[in-house]
Amino acid sequence: MKQAAVSGAETYSSAIGDAHNYSRWVLDAFDGLIGRRVLEIGIGHGSYVDFLPPFESYLGVDIDDDSIAAAQSSRPRCEYLRSDIAAPGFLAVLDGRRFDTVLCFNVLEHIEDHGKAVANLLATLQPGGHLLLFVPAFEALYSRLDRLAGHHRRYRRPELARLVPPEMGLIVRNEYFNPVGGFGWWINKFMPHNSLNDSAVNTQVRLFDRYLLPVSRCLNPLTRSVFGQSVVFAARRS
Repeated sequence: MKQAAVSGAETYSSAIGDAHNYSRWVLDAFDGLIGRRVLEIGIGHGSYVDFLPPFESYLGVDIDDDSIAAAQSSRPRCEYLRSDIAAPGFLAVLDGRRFDTVLCFNVLEHIEDHGKAVANLLATLQPGGHLLLFVPAFEALYSRLDRLAGHHRRYRRPELARLVPPEMGLIVRNEYFNPVGGFGWWINKFMPHNSLNDSAVNTQVRLFDRYLLPVSRCLNPLTRSVFGQSVVFAARRS
């Protein structure tokens, strides 16, 4: 199913930018894999950079001009540019720069040609660098919220693994994440949402971040092979 073209603030709840416990947990899921020369794809609410380990350089890439302008204004020490990661000229836009870490969180599901996007991102890495993907899990959880966000799909672990050409990368992490969030997303299939930024969604985000996240974090080691709201995925560049 082809989704309407949406970008920027249309694709997420405004409350997620203040969900600092959640942002830290997501980054913790990639512990030991985040280096010092970071390329972030799809800056969205822009707050992941605030919780990264110390870095030498950071470049944020997005297709939405308003998101770039907001991020540049609030985080002037960082560099941002506009580009499409699935476009043939993406590597040329980077002007030969290579990175040891590419963060691509809740972006790949928006891209029709996700195979080309993954190949382009792997090509930006120096040997031994890591491509870190964080995507929504399980097509059975696909709901009106996904359509509002412009998602083309949700993923299972084997589907992500098939996107990495064996000659380009070695998979080092591939597991489900956040079981309580997955159950909550399923419940939302039966609720009449008209926006990702309505009061009901924002309230759910705040309640989860403050009260339910510790429960989900405790359960996660037991469920990460079988179920979660998202997939945590990492590939090391050959």
